[in-house]
Amino acid sequence: MYIKILTSTLLLALIMQGCRNASFENIKSSSQLLEADGIGKGPGDGSDNLIPGKNSNTPISKDSDSTEGPSTGSPDSVPNPNPNPSTPAVPATVTLTAEVSSPSVKPGKKTVKAKAKFNEKPDVPDVIWSIEPDPSIPDLGTIAADGTYTSPSTNKKQFTVKLVATLKSDPKIKASVPLIVTEDDQIFARCTRGSLAFPITADVYQLNSSATKLPDYGNVNEAKKVTTVCMENYAVSPRDFSTGFPDVTSLDEWFSLKTQTTLVVTQAGEYEFEMNSDDGSRLYIDGKEVIDNDGLHNAYGPGPEESLAIGRKFVKLTLSAGDHDLKLNYFQGPRLRIALELKWKKPGSSDFVYVPRESFR
Repeated sequence: MYIKILTSTLLLALIMQGCRNASFENIKSSSQLLEADGIGKGPGDGSDNLIPGKNSNTPISKDSDSTEGPSTGSPDSVPNPNPNPSTPAVPATVTLTAEVSSPSVKPGKKTVKAKAKFNEKPDVPDVIWSIEPDPSIPDLGTIAADGTYTSPSTNKKQFTVKLVATLKSDPKIKASVPLIVTEDDQIFARCTRGSLAFPITADVYQLNSSATKLPDYGNVNEAKKVTTVCMENYAVSPRDFSTGFPDVTSLDEWFSLKTQTTLVVTQAGEYEFEMNSDDGSRLYIDGKEVIDNDGLHNAYGPGPEESLAIGRKFVKLTLSAGDHDLKLNYFQGPRLRIALELKWKKPGSSDFVYVPRESFR
């Protein structure tokens, strides 16, 4: 009897164990099927996985795991794409770049500032500046440790110099920027807007050959815009003009310049302006016309092609210290003489001098 009872007990235990294993296998199989369908844990704590259609009336989306944090329990849960959130993300590659305050500069020991920077960092990198050698150019100019480039004293043919910044902490990392050095007598520079070296922007218009004064710029029958150039200052003394403009070299007569810049006055007081032109011109300061020198005429000057009676006008103005809007419109009729000069006599001075580049912005 004792043996029969023991045998029955062992048999019953084996049957119960087999049922438990079968039950666990079925649960695991269901979990694997859910994962195969892209379905993970429900909104519970890891022990209340929901099987659609069986123990929940709420459908489970395949995107239901997209906002979950790290999984901490079930081996059947979807792996977290960022298992260690305390580890900092790998930083993006930072690139060294170089730029200049002006795309071009005139010869004559004029300066342009170059600077280097990291694209994604506000701090200024510690770099060594140099000029890429070019044996074909006898004088490339110089560059200082702070990135200030100084142009050669003279230059007969325009060339491009390449300024190079080398990172001190890693000499393998470099950046460069091109800079155009113009010819000695070049009046206009190629540009899209004013710069430190050429702070005056001039829209160039082609005129019809019947023009006798400045045009109506809004009337295409009188003026057609063809390009934009920049100037260092208004220091075009009476001369022949046959070179035209950058990109429009054939335009050497019947054209107009609509120029604008900011006049920077450092000392308040009375200023006297002198404007000389061949042909007509008009000067506006702070939106008010202050000199009318319009019409077809020669420039004032001692030469046989100039005049001692016409071509220049004067005005006295009291200006406050600070910035003043300045516009100067000019037109050239038939070839080939041009002139466009703007000089001033500063408070306390007895001489007229060209308004310098440094007084424009």
